Amino acid sequence: MLLMFLLLLITVCSVVGFRMTLRKEGVGKDHSKKAVNPEPVKVEQLKEEIKEKEPVKPVNVAVFGVDNDGFRTDVNFIVSFNEETKDIHFVSVPRDTRVVMTEDMLASLEERNKFIPYRNGVKGQCKLTEVHAYAGEDYRDKFSVEMLEDLLGIKVDYFVKVDLDAFREIVDAVDGVDMEVEERLYYNDPFQDLYIDLQPGYQHLDGKKAEQLVRFREGYAQKDLKRIQVQQDFMKALLEKVSSTSTILENLPDIAKVLWDSIETDATLKDVLKYAKYLKDIDVNKMTMETIPGTGGAYFDHDEEGTKELVDRVFYGIEKEESEELEELEQPEELEKTEKSV
Repeated sequence: MLLMFLLLLITVCSVVGFRMTLRKEGVGKDHSKKAVNPEPVKVEQLKEEIKEKEPVKPVNVAVFGVDNDGFRTDVNFIVSFNEETKDIHFVSVPRDTRVVMTEDMLASLEERNKFIPYRNGVKGQCKLTEVHAYAGEDYRDKFSVEMLEDLLGIKVDYFVKVDLDAFREIVDAVDGVDMEVEERLYYNDPFQDLYIDLQPGYQHLDGKKAEQLVRFREGYAQKDLKRIQVQQDFMKALLEKVSSTSTILENLPDIAKVLWDSIETDATLKDVLKYAKYLKDIDVNKMTMETIPGTGGAYFDHDEEGTKELVDRVFYGIEKEESEELEELEQPEELEKTEKSV
């Protein structure tokens, strides 16, 4: 998943080149346009611009894992990479998170005569996983990205989408992963063609067994929240394996083929190569993995205040105390505007 974008993807691209699948709708960016500088820039002007330059904003990648039918996003998370600090943060959003589609999304569905969900009397309310399905062909990635942007209050730069077949192939391409399975996992669902049967203990997981591990949730007391934790543990183990130089060199042909055939993204080769220089600076042990806070049930209702604190800290580098101070500074300005309008 993200590992493809931040580790395997940039490594393979820099060595053998890589073809990306470009979506017509994507995230709404045009990668083909080049910046034009109509006038020569004076040295003095350049110095002033450097002085006033804002801190480098992190690169945010939305990662989606879809079932074989490709209709729903079973896995949704954001990976944030800071080019200055080299920090990488994962923020997972449960698939059953209650969301309400934006006005633009609803307008798009109405214009195309598509079904609009109504839940609890709220137009456009559904689960996050369902947004991808309701969006319709050619709009699925766009809607999923925009929903995460609206929910978290961030800007997504790129998306990466991986299906189950690609996931298994990716794991097999690096010769599997060794990790601890915490408990007995057993579940059969012929309708989904899902058969899970794993014994507890430290073991080697190939693609098929890894899929069983990351898809299991019915036997957990916390359902999807526990599954997300297991997925994050597996992701870290896989990233550690992938970041090994010997792994990349020994499995380069297989890795390249999987990437060539299986990953869908709106990033161009030029975008990917831009981050190749950071590969040597990535420390897997310094990565953080978190899930937005909230309470689960038929729906996962996220804690708005807790989510805002997480987003401020992870994506904007603002701690809770700083955020409260900023809000206090903004209040007099809002009060002054209100008094003037009255």
